[in-house]
Amino acid sequence: INQPQVAILAADGVQKRPVVVEGPDGEDVIAIHHVGMLTLAWDHRAFDGAYAGMFLHAMKLRLEHHDWEPELT
Repeated sequence: INQPQVAILAADGVQKRPVVVEGPDGEDVIAIHHVGMLTLAWDHRAFDGAYAGMFLHAMKLRLEHHDWEPELT
């Protein structure tokens, strides 16, 4: 991380991967989903790791629950 930056967010490519999800009957099933990785590197002198974790969690929720259909058409 170069000054004056305090964090760098990297996004990996999205690929299809097997994941465990809850089926309609409440049982766990294996399904194929698109999965990507987000990585955050930050300067611990600038802010605590708990804030970085909260940021990544908020990004995860937004990416998973956003209605992307209007933006893809």
